[in-house]
Amino acid sequence: MGLGLWLAVGSTTALVLVGGPAQPDLTRFYAQRITWSACAADGMQCGSIVVPLDYATPSRGTADIALSRYPATGPGDRIGSLPVNFGGPGVSGIDTLAGRAGTDLAVLNTRYDLIGFDPRGVGRSVPVDCGEPPPAEGELIEQVRRLAGQCGQRSGRILPWIGTTNVSRDLDVMRAALGDEKLDYLGFSYGTKLGAVYAHQFPDRAGRLVLDGVEDPASDSERVALGQAAAFQRALEAFVKDCAAQGKACPIEGADQRARMAGLADRSERLAHDPLRTAVGDLGQDEYLAALQTALYSADSWPVLSEALAALRAGDGEPLLLLAQDGGSDVRRRNPSDGSDPGRTNYAVAKLAVDCRDTSDRYTAGQVAAAGAAFAAASPVFGRAIADSMLACAGWPSAGDNTSRDVRAADAPKALLVSTKGDPATPYANARRMSDALGNGSPVLTFNGQGHGAYFAHSTCVTEAVDGFLLEGRLPAAATVCD
Repeated sequence: MGLGLWLAVGSTTALVLVGGPAQPDLTRFYAQRITWSACAADGMQCGSIVVPLDYATPSRGTADIALSRYPATGPGDRIGSLPVNFGGPGVSGIDTLAGRAGTDLAVLNTRYDLIGFDPRGVGRSVPVDCGEPPPAEGELIEQVRRLAGQCGQRSGRILPWIGTTNVSRDLDVMRAALGDEKLDYLGFSYGTKLGAVYAHQFPDRAGRLVLDGVEDPASDSERVALGQAAAFQRALEAFVKDCAAQGKACPIEGADQRARMAGLADRSERLAHDPLRTAVGDLGQDEYLAALQTALYSADSWPVLSEALAALRAGDGEPLLLLAQDGGSDVRRRNPSDGSDPGRTNYAVAKLAVDCRDTSDRYTAGQVAAAGAAFAAASPVFGRAIADSMLACAGWPSAGDNTSRDVRAADAPKALLVSTKGDPATPYANARRMSDALGNGSPVLTFNGQGHGAYFAHSTCVTEAVDGFLLEGRLPAAATVCD
């Protein structure tokens, strides 16, 4: 996608993982309890916790982390709390949980208090603010640098403290404030990285962790992007094959699979030079590719994509543009019950802030150009646009580091890793890499299907395996495959 689219209280010394002989006193953070109040008609409650911006130096200031709760409904004994992270990074957990608690997560809600949270930098929790996006003028790297400058001017105070290692620390303060001895946790996409980092930092406090749509834990940004390009290409090929099986109902022209894929790539190039005007804006290459990617996140969206491509074939680009504007990252909901509009959240810049804090990689335009051929080979349709995403941190005003790539957690209990064979955003191979990196024998549950993440993919087998682990502690047998 183009860049333009964009806690039981223990001893203080045991609570921190900061190097050096002196340990900061975090007692006041771990001793807090949450005051909940009703904040939505559907039973959602809201609260917050206070955390230090910098765990090594709490005197630097604090941040309020916004939380939501859906109390356990029964039947059955309450197990405890289940924080859920829906990915991104940058997705509001409060907004998204509002759309999932009573439906997809209702079974887990019988015995868990479901907990939504906006991680630091996101939504209601010291949100990153970069102002209006700079105009799309000049070279891409200059656009990126201008945006980085705006982020530094408006949010420079918090940018050094935005990132997964600190969000994981916040998660442990949250655990204590919720009154739980161990952290049970459900994470999707980026949320799998957060869960793995928690297991690394707090192995003795990790409980039942489910990681669905697993990120590559240790690779550099180029390898991650290259793997994603290939995965999106495979997902598009699966969609085109499914479309062709519908016969005349398929709007993608071509005598065979190769010709149909080539036609989609050709359309992308034409839109790069000659955008299609619609009543809601111009459909250019960025928007076209974003629409394709958005639909590939879930096989449920394939009929919508087919209809939009049929409209484009008739000269109407509006359905594709609307599909692109719906967003294409992780599990999101458009109309949360508290009345807010996720389309107006700071998702894009929050994601940028976390991504750039979590890596020291800073690529130049020359390096991206040199990698272009490899990306084009991995995906003739998406490759070069995904390669451009490597420029995202150019000129970023805060240094990044690679600390969050270390997820070794040999002393933590086994997590349940869930991975989809046809996942376009977090390729299937990531799950085995994550299991190896954790080093504690965490099994991989395979979903033999399409789309990003498996728990919401309507597979009874996956649902029963995940629910069985979280509710009863039963891990599925190693190498279990679900259809």
